[in-house]
Amino acid sequence: MNMTHVTPLQTMKDQLTILAKTTFKAKYKVPSLWVVSGQEPQDGLPAAEVHPGKYFLSHIEAIEKHCLPGIDPLCSLNQQLPSGNGGNWIAGESIFNIFVRLTTAYDHNDDGKLGGSKADLTVNGDGIRESGTFLKAIAMLGYIKAIGCSTIHLLPVTAIGHDGNKGELGSPYAIRNPYKIEESQADPLVKMSAEEQFRAFIQACHMLGIRVVCEFVFRTASKDSDWIAEHPDWFYWIDERVEDRVPGETDMEKAACHYGNPVFDNEELKIIKEKITAGDLNDLPAPHANYRNFFKLPPAVESVNLNEKAQFRGVSTDLQTGQKFNVRIPGAFADWPPDDNQPPWGDVTYLRMYRDENPQKPEFNYIAYNTIRMYDNKLAKAELANETLWQSIVDLIPTYQRKFGIDGVMVDMGHAVPVSLMQKIISSARAVDHDFAFLSENFEIKHDSVDAGYNAVVGYAWWVEYRRDGMYDLLNHIGNQGVPLSFFGAVENHNTPRAAARAGGELYAKYAFLVNSMLPRAIPFIHSGQELGETIPVNTGLDFSNADLDRLKNKKLALFDLCAYDWNGSHPMLAFIRKVLQLRQRYAEAIMETSVDSFCMAQTGNADVIAFIRRGHGQHVMVLFNRDLTNRLVGEVSLEWCLSNDRHQFENLLSEGALFNAEHQKLVYDLAPGECCFFAW
Repeated sequence: MNMTHVTPLQTMKDQLTILAKTTFKAKYKVPSLWVVSGQEPQDGLPAAEVHPGKYFLSHIEAIEKHCLPGIDPLCSLNQQLPSGNGGNWIAGESIFNIFVRLTTAYDHNDDGKLGGSKADLTVNGDGIRESGTFLKAIAMLGYIKAIGCSTIHLLPVTAIGHDGNKGELGSPYAIRNPYKIEESQADPLVKMSAEEQFRAFIQACHMLGIRVVCEFVFRTASKDSDWIAEHPDWFYWIDERVEDRVPGETDMEKAACHYGNPVFDNEELKIIKEKITAGDLNDLPAPHANYRNFFKLPPAVESVNLNEKAQFRGVSTDLQTGQKFNVRIPGAFADWPPDDNQPPWGDVTYLRMYRDENPQKPEFNYIAYNTIRMYDNKLAKAELANETLWQSIVDLIPTYQRKFGIDGVMVDMGHAVPVSLMQKIISSARAVDHDFAFLSENFEIKHDSVDAGYNAVVGYAWWVEYRRDGMYDLLNHIGNQGVPLSFFGAVENHNTPRAAARAGGELYAKYAFLVNSMLPRAIPFIHSGQELGETIPVNTGLDFSNADLDRLKNKKLALFDLCAYDWNGSHPMLAFIRKVLQLRQRYAEAIMETSVDSFCMAQTGNADVIAFIRRGHGQHVMVLFNRDLTNRLVGEVSLEWCLSNDRHQFENLLSEGALFNAEHQKLVYDLAPGECCFFAW
């Protein structure tokens, strides 16, 4: 065979075929849930001890057996499957979110710990990588397909920097080089680079009809980014002598003397928030002078070097006095609101999107809300764009399209990327593939995102539905008023508390997922681990109280540390999620209807019993749930307007054999605490 035609997956298969014929002396256990494509996962079975060569080979062979006919898996599926215009195919998908290092991590030698080798923390004493890899992600595709998901959303898979790492391994958002794949995601069982294993993973996904959406970060980079040495002017620099602020510092005088998010007084915060709310980006209040003075001009390229700790340092010269300063790259912090309580991000820094109008006397040479998010109108001018940086960012997605065949991207904080830059990014990618999907980590569901070219946004369901009034507000907005584009029907993500850790635990997690999966324009979204009932968050970025942060202070967080999910034992959430996605597909004609008339709240006679109906093409489905997590509630739902007199019973399709009586066109309910139901007629 001509080697130029050997695909990455074939190369992987060839190596596994050789490995399968050898004696493997080390213990290698895998979760029983990681079934081959075409098999049904059986929850609760013990982990299986396998020969890894034979095991992974069997997965690839099953993928080949179930491969979609007539497609080129090395290319995007967007031009090969029926697609929505301009990337709107995403509206009909169900998404499974993967953080490769975490999602596919497992204690293979069953010694009670992950990895631990002195040479490489992710590898155990037998040389087996126990953190997640692309090879193990391929072995998860049968499981993901069986759940009912058709698209995979990958958290960043790009090369990770290490200056300022919070945990043992560093965050995938501390991107050292967006054009390189993080090598620790390569599995040592096959002698292929991370890039080649990544290509094999995407090829395997496409063979099964699963699209791949990669997440990209355009505003930040690691503090030891490969770009720094060549382009110091793409970054902000501060006096090396300025120390970082201690997280949680409450003494405002001390806080103001150390580097961290700029400190504003209450009156300033009020003005800032009022101006931003009004959309007034003229003359936004700047940080205090002492904070601005921390920052120095970017050093000359020839003065930039790595010190003994692999940290970038340079020499900056004050244009007025000629004084020289040793300078360093500052860390980042939450950009909005200015008084946000998130811990600082010491492993990343913000990129300098705009140059100053007067480089000799720069006005905006600092990191603050008005230079990195709510760009002041005096700064955000086309002629001040940092053009070489912008071009490197614009070229990124087309490179991944041509090299790996990805189907879409999630843009980290897409609404905070300069609008004109985002327009260039989208048009460049759509020139390669006009059905390429763009998703934005935007928590608002507004027409602005449609105008910007996005196909979907993350939305805000996860943030409100657990609150007393939040669920009604969500249903009123999404259902009664309607929204202009698709959003994630997510009860959690990698930055939020786990749904099963909210009040009510899995009872809440179940009814919230059911609601989210049945709303107009919702895209069911499973954050990996959610289906296993995981309660420990991946990160503490969003919607955590100070008490939450204190409680989690000494716990490992998977965004930074070596962690794994509990794949062993039973997982009641798994069967529930599978059933919900099956019902969504079965009654898609009603659920995929987007007109406002397709949604109607139903009267239940009790504020804690909530019901809504979706209808379309002759189908009716109703979601009914008791959000009281303590009390059993009884009553009836009025259905006179949509139910004939001859209907006397309903079956809760989420629970086989669970029947509800209907009397005089009213459904009679008797609901246990947290119980949820799905009816159809």
